[in-house]
Amino acid sequence: MTHSKETTLSRRSVLKGIAGLTAFFALPVSVRPVAAQTKLPFIVSRYPTVDAWIRIDPEGIVHVFSGKAELGQGIQTAITQIVAEELDLPVELVRMVDPDTGVSPEEFYTAGSTSIETSGMALRHASAEIRDYLVGMAAEKAGVEKSGIRAENGELTASNGVRTTYWSLVEGQEINFDITGEVAPKAPSEFQLVGKPQPRIDLPAKFTGEASYISDIRLPGMVHGRVVRPPAPVFSLTSVASGSVEAMEGVISVVRNGSFLGVVAEREDQAVAAAEALAEAAEWDIPKIEPSMEDLPEQIKSLPSTEEVFVNEGDVSPAGGQRFEAAYFRPFHAHAAVSPSCALAQFEGETLTVWSHTQGVFPARRDMANALSMPEENVRVIHAHGAGCFGHNGADDVAMDAALLARATGRPVRVMWSRQDELAHSPFGSAMRIEISAELGADAKLRSYDHTVWSGVHGARPGFQFYMQEKEGSGFMPIWSTGDGVEAYAPRDIPPMFGGGAERNGEPIYDIPNRKLTKYLLSKMPLRVSAMRGLGAYANHFAMESFIDEVAFGIDADPVEFRLRHLSDPRYRAVVERAAEAANWTGRSTRKGYGRGFSFGRYKNRSGIFAIVVDVNVDLDSGEVAIPKVAAAVDVGQVINPDGVINQIEGGIIQSLSWTMMEEVAYDGAGITSTDWSSYPILSVAQAPEVDIRLIDRPDMPPVGAGEASQGPTASALANAIFDATGARVRDMPLRPEKILAAMQA
Repeated sequence: MTHSKETTLSRRSVLKGIAGLTAFFALPVSVRPVAAQTKLPFIVSRYPTVDAWIRIDPEGIVHVFSGKAELGQGIQTAITQIVAEELDLPVELVRMVDPDTGVSPEEFYTAGSTSIETSGMALRHASAEIRDYLVGMAAEKAGVEKSGIRAENGELTASNGVRTTYWSLVEGQEINFDITGEVAPKAPSEFQLVGKPQPRIDLPAKFTGEASYISDIRLPGMVHGRVVRPPAPVFSLTSVASGSVEAMEGVISVVRNGSFLGVVAEREDQAVAAAEALAEAAEWDIPKIEPSMEDLPEQIKSLPSTEEVFVNEGDVSPAGGQRFEAAYFRPFHAHAAVSPSCALAQFEGETLTVWSHTQGVFPARRDMANALSMPEENVRVIHAHGAGCFGHNGADDVAMDAALLARATGRPVRVMWSRQDELAHSPFGSAMRIEISAELGADAKLRSYDHTVWSGVHGARPGFQFYMQEKEGSGFMPIWSTGDGVEAYAPRDIPPMFGGGAERNGEPIYDIPNRKLTKYLLSKMPLRVSAMRGLGAYANHFAMESFIDEVAFGIDADPVEFRLRHLSDPRYRAVVERAAEAANWTGRSTRKGYGRGFSFGRYKNRSGIFAIVVDVNVDLDSGEVAIPKVAAAVDVGQVINPDGVINQIEGGIIQSLSWTMMEEVAYDGAGITSTDWSSYPILSVAQAPEVDIRLIDRPDMPPVGAGEASQGPTASALANAIFDATGARVRDMPLRPEKILAAMQA
């Protein structure tokens, strides 16, 4: 391996990430070493006692505490299965407690498809040790060996007939011993719940209209707030004539703090009407947004950036073989959740309580306390279910909106963003440009691969700066416009130890001896960007797997066989072969207007392994694309809930098809113009394909996340299918009809 100056910079980045994680461990909590018999999740060293994770109620319920939030991905159901399995309980007796800074362990963010790997496995070990402890108590009480105790549904029966229950054993006891790693969880052969489909525990209440979402919460004396902003990333309020708004029915207060402008009213409809009137009365100064939307694909390379080389193995310079080069582009993407963001905030004396659909209650608390100049212990953030979340959307910002309005009025305030707020003011997934070059060897295999990416940051969440040992600025957008003097913290991408940000999945997992991966991190983008599902993996996979398909076509090789030619790992080969089998793959299409595309990848090169075949019908006159069917295979190691894995993969496929075919944030010099479903369309139910997913369960292997495995490969499989159907290669997303027609005519 050769090392460049840039590679050394990458190592510094890794060390900075390690320092940040060390800072995470150093946050004030009692940390004790754990036994080394079993490799325990790192979070156990921070929360080493079982009562940080599980508390058994003598009334017959097990309460489970996790810092990982239910965002619609089914994590609470999977964790419930894990705990119920180890305790030999029905899932009905296990209750998940939503993340709450007052009672939950701090587990960073719910992100990166890591919840099962960390929280799930910590709870597996905690459950196993609690069961062993209680079995020991029952054995001592019955006068038998532990092996003479049978546990079922919370009842412990000894071989001599003596019976007791978990509930009676814990009464009056403090169950707070250390998680040692000395007690082995169940072997897969013993599983009764894990590995079997389990209905989502959170859905019945949502289906039947019970008060289960954050927008359903009502506090005594609660009032309603709205915040007024122009649809631009940067703005300043020059004037506002608010007198007539203050006189409107139900209006309690018009709040202005610098350029932060909001209104609080008794009812939601009154707040909406007042906000509309306030918007008409406000004048704004908005700097021109540059580069333009039309110029961005090319000019993104000229924006100020820092260079970092993450991989530099062998020699990627030309060696006389057949060479291939191509460039790809991803536009800005919006989260576009079905329901806009909502939050509630309440001041009681010097204490602030916030209910939010945030992905990180503890980071949000730390940032909010710092931004509001409050002691951290005086701020409590409680997670509440929202209408899905795909990264850093508006959930955090609306929470700060609510906190600022509650501080100004002294009342509990609920803030619901509008659809326009959500599409204009949530952080976007960064636009990205990827350039790839490669060379074939004499054996018709790739001898070199050079991948370069230009991108903004993929991690600007509230609180992230503290993990990176920085304390200046805030990740909450609303506080930046106040007169409080708090600015945005300096942009920073996700460190490599967490999978990286813009460079995520830029290194191929194929057997290629010479490879290079370079990132140009843009310090300033025309629009505000942060984390969106998959981070840089989506665009990097799109580019890489489109490119692999181009090379295969260039040498008249079957796309599946060409990939297998570069894969020696048996797990990778199994996923590729299973997807091809599910789709009845027979090679490229020979029928005009009909195409099939193949793609493969492993999220973060260490998580879920995924392969997919996308079928398309393309109208050769209009360029319109219909997707009748997709077939896929996935390996996430040990499967906890097959239904949950399939739902996650299926949802990722549908979202990726939507992103890739039609989604693009539109803007002009003054602001965002795609602020409704007409200007920011998403894939409809009628357009969704039939989906066939094959799970490869590996019960003896560690479980890994499924939530973000399918986005990138799906995008490239769609592009490859369109090429197969039309002979037109579109490298600039979204793959709209006009681009397909232009490529066909080129």
